[in-house]
Amino acid sequence: MTGRPPVVEDLPEGLLPADQVGADGTAVLSLTAHALAAADRHKWIESERAGCDMGSRAYRDWVDRYWKGWVRSRLIEHLYGWRCWGAFDRRQYGLLARSSVEHHIPAATLRIMATILAEGGENLDVITWAMHQGEPLDPLLWLLDRIDVNAHRSRLLADHIRLFMPQD
Repeated sequence: MTGRPPVVEDLPEGLLPADQVGADGTAVLSLTAHALAAADRHKWIESERAGCDMGSRAYRDWVDRYWKGWVRSRLIEHLYGWRCWGAFDRRQYGLLARSSVEHHIPAATLRIMATILAEGGENLDVITWAMHQGEPLDPLLWLLDRIDVNAHRSRLLADHIRLFMPQD
């Protein structure tokens, strides 16, 4: 996680009609609408590669291959305050960038923890890494409790996005 954090303008599809802009000017993005845009791009690429319209097979392929990781990455963006995703708790927006978190956990440790979670790791993976590195566990457990990746599991279920995918 180097360089400038991502912003709405970096999204290939930009703002979508399903997105909202809050009174404070923060764009609150629709997880479902942007997932469908990503799946549409995948369908176009796979159809071009195959030389024919791949239809719903390409959507199913995207869900099976990318959905969980895609949502996890959006969760990390939300937690760092890079993009606000409406599917996640607004109170957690920017949680990892708050000075109260930095006070408990060094920024380098936060980056590694966020990377583990963004790549599909679970709380246990973060704890195991910390134990191997000799990192103090209490601050990590405190933060993992606040992030509560398990509470977001319903957003990670592929059945959710399949409800919105076009069918052949």
